[in-house]
Amino acid sequence: MRILLVTGKLAGEMVRKYGKGADVHVCDVDVAAFITPALLEDADLSGYDLVLVPGLTYGCDWESFERRKGVKIRLGPLHAYDLQHVLKLADKIEFSHKMPACRLIESAKAEEVVKAVDELDDGCAFKIGDVPVGGDSRMKVVAEIASFRDEEDLMRKIDYYTESGADIIDIGVPLEFDAERLSKAVKLAVDYSKLPVSVDTFNKKAIEIGVKHGVDMIMSISRTNLDALDVIESQAVVVVERDAESLTKLLERVRKRVERVIADPVLDPPLNVASSIARYINFRKLDSTTPVLFGAGNVTELSDADSIGINALLAFIAEEIGCNLLFTTEASVKTSGSVRELKIASYLAKAAKIRNSAPKDVGLSLLVIKEKVRYEETVELDDKKCVKAEESREFIRDPLGDFIIQVVDGRIVCKHDRITVVGKKAKEVADTVLRHNLLSRLDHAAYLGRELMKAEIAALLRKSYIQDRDLNFGFYSK
Repeated sequence: MRILLVTGKLAGEMVRKYGKGADVHVCDVDVAAFITPALLEDADLSGYDLVLVPGLTYGCDWESFERRKGVKIRLGPLHAYDLQHVLKLADKIEFSHKMPACRLIESAKAEEVVKAVDELDDGCAFKIGDVPVGGDSRMKVVAEIASFRDEEDLMRKIDYYTESGADIIDIGVPLEFDAERLSKAVKLAVDYSKLPVSVDTFNKKAIEIGVKHGVDMIMSISRTNLDALDVIESQAVVVVERDAESLTKLLERVRKRVERVIADPVLDPPLNVASSIARYINFRKLDSTTPVLFGAGNVTELSDADSIGINALLAFIAEEIGCNLLFTTEASVKTSGSVRELKIASYLAKAAKIRNSAPKDVGLSLLVIKEKVRYEETVELDDKKCVKAEESREFIRDPLGDFIIQVVDGRIVCKHDRITVVGKKAKEVADTVLRHNLLSRLDHAAYLGRELMKAEIAALLRKSYIQDRDLNFGFYSK
C-alpha cells in the first residue's frame, strides 16, 4: 500500500521520523495546520493508495478535493508522533475526511470495548429493573441523590445523573424525614426516571413508602431492621453487615424472604479503607456468586483529593475483588463528576479483565490533567530575535465598554452593555463578540481571549471561575 504524507516545512523532519515506510510531500508553508487543498492542486498524487493530510486541517473540504483528484485523501493524526500508530492500521481502518485519524482510532477502540463489555450482560445473575447485575456483567453505577430542594431540583438531578451514565438512581433518605414529602419525591422519581430507582434507608416506614411507589431496589437491610422485609414485594434488597461471616449468615436469612439479594460488606472511609477491602475479599472467599455493592462514595466524599484518580483505582480494586455495583454520590463540589468517572472506570476495569491486561490503551480513559504522551516540539528559537516577555501594567479602558464573564451551568456567560453572549467554547464566544463589534483595542481583545479560555477550562473541569484570577490547580499553581 503506497501512502503519501502531506506536511509543512516545520514538521517535515518529524513526519519522516515517525512516518517510516511512507512518502512525504512538504508543502510550501511553515505550519502544517495551514495546508489547504489549493496548496496540493499541482502536486502529483497519482500512484498512491492513500494520501494523509495533517489532522489539524479538518476544516477543509477534502472530500471534494478527493473526488476531483481521484485519489483517496483523508485526515492523518493531529501530531506527527502518532503516525507510527496510524500507519500500522492504514489497511484496516477507513480514515475520515472530518475526524483526525488518531481520534478515529481511539473512537473505534472505544466502540469495540463498549460492545464487548456490554455483551457480557447476558450472563448476569438477575436484573434490577432492566439493568443486568452480577455474573460477568459490567459493574453498574448506583448514583445517590443525597438531597434536593424541590420537585424541579429532583428532576434536574435525575436528568444530570442519567446523562452522566448512571445505571440506577438512588434516593437518599435522611434519618429524620417528612413522610408526605418523601412519598411525593419517590413517586416522582419512579414516574420520571428512565432508570431503575432505589431508596437508601434503614427506616421501615421509608422502605414501605418506596415499595408502595414501585421502586426497584431497597438499600438497606441489616440485623436491626429485618422486620422491614415484611413490606418488601418484588424489590431487590441490599444487605449490610461489616463482618464477612455474619454477612453470609444474614444473607441466608434474607433469601428466605427475598429472591434478589445484594451484599454490602461496607467500604469504610480513609484511614480504614484497606481493612474494609480485606473484608470484601474475605466475603468473596465465602460467597463467590452473590452480587456485591461497593460504596466508592464513602472514600471520595471524605478525601480532599481529586475524585478522578480515586474513582478509577477504587473501580479497578472492586473489579478485582468481584464487585457488581459501584455506589456513589456527588453531594459535594469536589466530587462532582464521580458518576461519569465511575461509569468510564467500570468499562476500563471490565475491558482489562476481558483482555487480561492493564486498564489502558482501550480508547477510553480518565486522563484529564495529565496525558500519556509528551509530544516533541519542532520550534527553533533564534536568540537574536527572542525578546523576554514582560507584563504591561498600563491600563486603558476600551471606549466600546467592558465585559463581565461568568460560568453558569457549564456555559460561558459574557456580558457587555449592548448584549450578553452565551456559549460553551471560548472561540465561539470571542467570534460572536467580534461579529458584533464589541471591542476596539488589541490589548482588550487579548485580555478577553485569555479570560474566555480560562472560563472554558473551568467549565470543563467543573471548577469555580472568577474573572481576573488565575485558575487554582492546587500545588501545581504554587
